[in-house]
Formats: sequence, C-alpha cells, structure tokens
Amino acid sequence: MPNNIPDPSLSGKAFNDLLTNRGVAFIHHKATMCPNINSLVDNSHDPLCQFCDGNGILYYQQVPITGVWSSNHVEKQFESQGIWDIGSAVVTFPTEYSDGSPAEFNTFDKLTIPDHQVRVWELKEYEPRPQQQLRYPVITVDYLATITNNTLKTYTSQTDFNIVDGKIEWLNPPDYNSVTERGDVFTVNYYCHPEYQVLQHLKELRVTQHFVDGVKQPLRLPQSLLVKRSFLPQANEKDV
Repeated sequence: MPNNIPDPSLSGKAFNDLLTNRGVAFIHHKATMCPNINSLVDNSHDPLCQFCDGNGILYYQQVPITGVWSSNHVEKQFESQGIWDIGSAVVTFPTEYSDGSPAEFNTFDKLTIPDHQVRVWELKEYEPRPQQQLRYPVITVDYLATITNNTLKTYTSQTDFNIVDGKIEWLNPPDYNSVTERGDVFTVNYYCHPEYQVLQHLKELRVTQHFVDGVKQPLRLPQSLLVKRSFLPQANEKDV
C-alpha cells in the first residue's frame, strides 16, 4: 500500500486490543424468537411459557466479551408507583469473542455486566411455591416487607428466606388466601447484575477492505450498539 494510506487492518487490530484490554466485562446472551406458539397465523404465544418467561424472547447462549461505553443518558418515565430512570447508552464491542469466533449482535440480545451490582425494587405477589423468581437473579436482598391488616412486617435473610440460584426460597413466607388464591403483596429491594437490551446497531454493517499478499479482502470493524437498561416490568408480571 502507498505510504500515505494507513492499513485499516492495523488500526482495527489496535482498536480491538484496546476494547479487550480496557473494556468492561459483559456476558452476551444471544436472543431468538420463542417457538412456543400455537400457530404462525396469529402468533399466539403461550402467556405462561416457562422457556422465555412469557416475553416471547428465548436466550440460547451466553458468551463473555468486553466493551467500552461511548455515551449514555437517562430518560424519565412516570408510572403509578413513581419514576423509572430508563438508562440508554452506546457500547462498542470488538469484532471477535475471546475465543476468536466472530461477535455478532442482534436486536433483543441481552448484555449482563457480571462485575457490577445495582439495587432495584419490585412489587411481587407471594406465590405458594418453594422458590419464587423475581425479575432478575437476586444476589442479596436489601429489604423485604409486607403490610397486612395495617401491620408492617419485615422479612430477614436466613431467618425468613434464603437466596438459592438467584431465587427467593421461603422459610417463613407471607400469608396466602387459599379461597381467593391470592398471596400478600411484598415489596423487595435487592441487588442484581445490571442488564441491558440491544435496541439497534448504529451502523448495520461495519466493514472495510485491506490487502493480504496483494489480494483485496473484506475486514470487519468494531461495532457500536444502542442499548437500553432493562428494568421495566415484564409482560408476564402480575398487576399488583
């Protein structure tokens, strides 16, 4: 190549190395549409699906990768319970995973940050089962309480419940009315790993070309994604 034209393969490799060495660790959960539907005519998905939690998205693989935050901002959405801070950001990822396989991202893919924790809150109705799943896998519970007959009752870890595989395992559960088949509503503040959902590629296909032994070959470049913090109630959650 002429001396005044930089080799894009060198700059691309350097950028990949920078992302790998200086980036934040992510777990990339690949997404696809859940096939648990009755017919393609109306795409009626099973609302009680146990494979995708009723949201229609099935995650089938988890791959570690590092990425760099390019920008982020916070929007505010007002709900009946208060204000949701909906964070969105631009994240840049290298062209390959650590094992050398191509890193590909699609809309609805999920990104988890395993080295950091965030505190979230949730309203949930007690279900009479050994373990109860919250919106995200639980690391630790900061506060859990119910109010029954104008009495506030708080629940303590290892006395009233344990955390097993990211779920609440009840030892001394809230009340449950077998006649109405409704359990007490509890509020819970807990720590979990932050999760982001891929909204779109900022550029659909980032490629260029370079010469290898005088032959022009395509070269993939690092990719930037618009992601949104995933902490809104999911479709299958009960109205409480």
